[in-house]
Amino acid sequence: MSIKDKMNNLKKELLLEEASKQFEEIGYEHMKVVDLAKTARVSVGTIYSLFNSKGGLYLAYIEHQINNFFLELENRALSKSSPQEKIHTFIELKFSYYNQKRKAIEQSATNNPLFFNTLYKEHSQPFQKIYTYLAKCFIELNPSFDEAQAMRMAFGINGFSDGYISQWLELNDNLMSKVDEVSELFIRMIEGD
Repeated sequence: MSIKDKMNNLKKELLLEEASKQFEEIGYEHMKVVDLAKTARVSVGTIYSLFNSKGGLYLAYIEHQINNFFLELENRALSKSSPQEKIHTFIELKFSYYNQKRKAIEQSATNNPLFFNTLYKEHSQPFQKIYTYLAKCFIELNPSFDEAQAMRMAFGINGFSDGYISQWLELNDNLMSKVDEVSELFIRMIEGD
C-alpha cells in the first residue's frame, strides 16, 4: 500500500469518526457535508473524493457500525457459556445499538419501509459473520438442525428482531424492555417448543 493510500485511509477513518458523531446527534437528514468539512477542517471536495456522496458516507458509517457490533458481540460471547445466553446477548446488543443510534437510522428506516432489506443486501459481508455466529448458537441449541436450517433461522431472528425495532421507531416505546420477550420467543422456537 502506498503512502497516499495510507493517508487516504487515515483521512477516511477520521472523517468517519466525526461523521458518526453528527449522524448520531442530529441524524442523516440534518447532517450537512459542508458542516462536516468545517468541523474536520478539510474541503468538501476531500469528503466527496473519499466517499463519493453524503449517501456513500452514510453507507460507510453503517458498515463501520456493523463491524463494531460484531466485534462487541464476539467479545461479550466469550463470557457466555450457553447458546441461550449467546442469543440473548445478540438481541440485547442489537437493541442497545439501535437505541443508542436512533437519530442516525430513524429517518432512513421510517422513510424507507425496505430499509432493513437494503441494509443487509448492501452490507451482506459484515452481516454474514453475524449470521454464522447465530447459526452456530442454533445448532448448539438444537443439534437436529443442519447448517442450512440454522442459517435460515439466523436470517429469521434478525428479521424478527427488526420487526420490534420498526415498531419501536413507530410507537416510541421502550425497546430494551423487549429483549427478554424476543429472546425467549426465539429460543422456544429453536428448541421446538
